[in-house]
Amino acid sequence: MTATLRAKLAPLLVSVFLMVVSLAATAQIDLTEPESQWLEEHRASMKVGVVVMPPYLSARDGDGGLEGLSMDYLHLIERALGTGFQHQVFESYGALIVAAKARAVDIAVAVSETEERQNYLDFTDVYSHLSNKIYTQKGHSSQAEMSDFAGKRFAVPEGTAVANYIRNNYPEIDLVETPTLRAAFNLLGAGQVEAVGGSAAAGYFYSVKDGIDNISIVGNVGFDYHLTFGTRNDEPMMGVLINKAMASITPKQRQEIEDRWLTPEDTQRVDIETLTQWLVIVGFGVTSVLLLIVILWNRSLKREVSYRKEIQKEVSFLAYHDELTGAYNRQFMTETLAEYVRLPRSKEQTTCIILIGLDNFSLINDFHGQKMGDYVLSHMSERLQARLSGSSVLARNGGDEFTVLLRHSANRTSLSQFADRLIAEISLPIVSGDQSFSLTATAGISIHEGELYEPLRLLEQADLALHEAKKKNVGSYLFYTSEMSDQLHENQQLVASLAEALYSDLFYLEYQPQITLHSGELVGFEALARWRHPEFGNVPPDKFITLAEQEGLIVTLGDRVLELACKQGSEWLKQGLTFERLAVNVSVKQFVESDFASKVLNALEQSGFPAEKLELEITESVFLGDRVQAKETMGKLTRQGVCFSIDDFGTGFSSLLYLKELPVTKLKLDQGFIRGITHDYSSLQIVKASLQMGSALNMDVIVEGVETCEEYQILLGLKCQHAQGYLFSRPLKPNLITPALLRQISTSVTAICTAEKEPVTEG
Repeated sequence: MTATLRAKLAPLLVSVFLMVVSLAATAQIDLTEPESQWLEEHRASMKVGVVVMPPYLSARDGDGGLEGLSMDYLHLIERALGTGFQHQVFESYGALIVAAKARAVDIAVAVSETEERQNYLDFTDVYSHLSNKIYTQKGHSSQAEMSDFAGKRFAVPEGTAVANYIRNNYPEIDLVETPTLRAAFNLLGAGQVEAVGGSAAAGYFYSVKDGIDNISIVGNVGFDYHLTFGTRNDEPMMGVLINKAMASITPKQRQEIEDRWLTPEDTQRVDIETLTQWLVIVGFGVTSVLLLIVILWNRSLKREVSYRKEIQKEVSFLAYHDELTGAYNRQFMTETLAEYVRLPRSKEQTTCIILIGLDNFSLINDFHGQKMGDYVLSHMSERLQARLSGSSVLARNGGDEFTVLLRHSANRTSLSQFADRLIAEISLPIVSGDQSFSLTATAGISIHEGELYEPLRLLEQADLALHEAKKKNVGSYLFYTSEMSDQLHENQQLVASLAEALYSDLFYLEYQPQITLHSGELVGFEALARWRHPEFGNVPPDKFITLAEQEGLIVTLGDRVLELACKQGSEWLKQGLTFERLAVNVSVKQFVESDFASKVLNALEQSGFPAEKLELEITESVFLGDRVQAKETMGKLTRQGVCFSIDDFGTGFSSLLYLKELPVTKLKLDQGFIRGITHDYSSLQIVKASLQMGSALNMDVIVEGVETCEEYQILLGLKCQHAQGYLFSRPLKPNLITPALLRQISTSVTAICTAEKEPVTEG
């Protein structure tokens, strides 16, 4: 087949493939009424930003359009949502990120999640991975690490996550940011930079395309791309819809896309007909010269073939192996799992998965550096592999998780003993030079017992069991149970409903009075978020707040609470209600937002609530980040009259330095200490010391969770100033809070304790 014919057939084959994939996709996904309404309103206006990222993620086809792995996923999403996006093509990755940050596009294709991008994007699940390699000119060295390029010029595409990674972790490197990866390789070929950072596949493509044959791979950058679709985080409904569309893509469709774009192809085809004609024409007149040219060309071709085989061999290896540990990767695990699941099942032998997660692995990187973290992962991979039989498969999922796929007895006792041995192997001390430390591991186990229509379901079950074990049984393991799936399904339903509920009557605030202990007089209220779900009833705050943190909704939730509280405070003042402060909890993610202070001042201005009556409760973990930024934010607000208190004081990383440096006016003691003051000497002394410290620093101290008269009497004896708790009042809906009720609370405190009623407890 000639090159001309192949060029003509390529667009037709692409169209046929996309038609088959689209027809196989789920025609429509189930959407709630609000989701359908939102999609209808925005159907014609959603803009998708795409970057040309050859060779297979996204590239120009024969007609000037785009094709590739990312585009196939995008087409399936459009199909699932029953819509077509407006495609905007960017020639550089940096330009796409600038557009996404400026909200010029609604969806960004093939982006990796970073902390900085979380400020303006939400992210879907990862749909592809790219490993980044270090390229140098041949002869530089056979192996190199990023630290070897200190003081040298190192080129990467501008605006990319790998550029930020190098800038933050290797500031001593002279970073050169180019418009495209192709431009970076041209600089390397010309000797204008020492090295280039880029993916193995793209590096191979550009070096061949531009005829650059004097480069080689010498090491790993240490940062891989985990590609997702990024959606505007100021339009959370868009992220919900894209995630639903992603979830509707079946494993079979994913495999078809992977097979189409990731299978290595023979790129060294030679047009024999053209070559023969050329040889015949030239051979008539210059046989001797042609012979010399052929000899020289043959030698060059051998070098080129050898070089390309090395690159292709590495690309093929990386397709199924983890580059750091050498263990199999998730792609190989997925394909092998499908084969294992088809094998006969019996009590003596069935397919099982043990998913192992290293506990607190991030501390290794934090305290010993990433190089030590990589060493630990490689060492753990070797240890686990040594414990496995020939038929078992070990894969690294990425991060600090390893998957063991094996054929084993369905007897849980036997499988438990095997899991114990693996966990014990990981727990053995690790020695590197003069350093020695130990890690623990937690595991989730799933067994192929019933009908399993999707092999990946077995891996998902092990993942659910691991996450449950991380919460309940750290350092050991849990077997998967159907209740875990039920809980996950319920959580998914709650997350889907939460974004809608925030701006409906289902989400509201209750207010718990705060009183002066010696007089019972009201000093203020604490605003507490509440959610009444139409199906599940009242959802506990600790549950939906945790879900909001996990799903990236905590900032939106916190902003909504602040808005509602300021409006209610303003209403009370108009009604003649007298109080000193209205306290609102602020999450860490909410506080570190660059525009947090502006949001607070805007909420005060819109509601007409006086700044001097607003108290923001922050936790001590706020100060573990950028203290300069924290001090600047707090200073901007305190100058307007807003005051700050430390919530749950004594349960985090308490530091007198923070209290001394930052404008904090109140400490709020956690109710866990109050629970113990009647019978635990240590709790009593902690409360006593905290009260003395607050007095010495000229700060108010308020305790929460006061429920019994005995606790009240002890706190009164310790000269505690303020308190809140069920002994005085439960959280109340705004319409129940009246001057008459507050006077009743004020006069009844002494009477309650004198009567020695039974303590009021939550329930």
